[in-house]
Amino acid sequence: MEIIKLKPFFSEKLWGGDGLKKMGFDIPLNQKIGEAWIISAHENGMSFLTTGKFKDQSLKSVFEAHRHLFGDYQGEFPLLVKIITPNDYLSVQVHPDDAYALKKHHCLGKPESWLVLDAPQDAHLIYGHHAQTRAELEMMVANNQWDQLLKKVAVQPGDFLYVEPGKIHAITPDVVVCEVQRSSDITYRFYDYDRLDANGHPRRLDLEDSINCTLIPDSPDQIVRQQTGQIFSSTYFSINIWDTTTTPKLVLNETPYWLQFTILTGSGAINGQAFKAGESAISLGEIQDIQAAGEMKILVSWIKK
Repeated sequence: MEIIKLKPFFSEKLWGGDGLKKMGFDIPLNQKIGEAWIISAHENGMSFLTTGKFKDQSLKSVFEAHRHLFGDYQGEFPLLVKIITPNDYLSVQVHPDDAYALKKHHCLGKPESWLVLDAPQDAHLIYGHHAQTRAELEMMVANNQWDQLLKKVAVQPGDFLYVEPGKIHAITPDVVVCEVQRSSDITYRFYDYDRLDANGHPRRLDLEDSINCTLIPDSPDQIVRQQTGQIFSSTYFSINIWDTTTTPKLVLNETPYWLQFTILTGSGAINGQAFKAGESAISLGEIQDIQAAGEMKILVSWIKK
């Protein structure tokens, strides 16, 4: 087994800034960078391996040519991990489920999740809505009653939220998150605070698709507060927050196809390889014992067999 670091892709956003630079990322100058796609085989933002015999090759090409190193997983590379550092409100969004996405876009839907890395005091995220029927949802949208429609939840660093397809959601200013999601880039923009694009035109909204995909009434919240160890498991992805200070050996409750590592805080080594906050890596080959030295919190993600 090898653990190979990845070079991220940086995405410029209307609401971006230099937050990733403060986290140690070498981002392009004079650009409003909002996202680092730190583990990605998606064409819209590709990661590249940085060491070993696959150095400088894309994660997608290595995955497709050497599936035996990924547990012989079939299908497209399924996961995408980002760090998002917003200077402003992200648009209010909703994502389709598999059935809707397959019918309209010929690809799978987009479940995602957020781990809050940093947040101002009294921070909140938009997570869900208050409409009880489709008619009520349509009326509130038509009347621009966003304050009454959108549900806000208080968050602080360490909180984890699962955002299933159909859940209305939005990240708010200065709430930094690590996002683990299905490798999909389908987003329906429900509301955008009447912002204009670079040409002075109102930004595109996807009201019909948004309303069609929204779960009504709202789905139950799935929030995990301030925990370590395995905090989430689903058919889409599983997540472990590994605190190497108290647990030097990684303990898993499931059998993964492969493992993905994102260093959230601290520095140290995994199986003898040095890591620092902000770096990400992926395992190649048969998974063996994984030991850490140093004081780190690491987000470990995988697809279970």
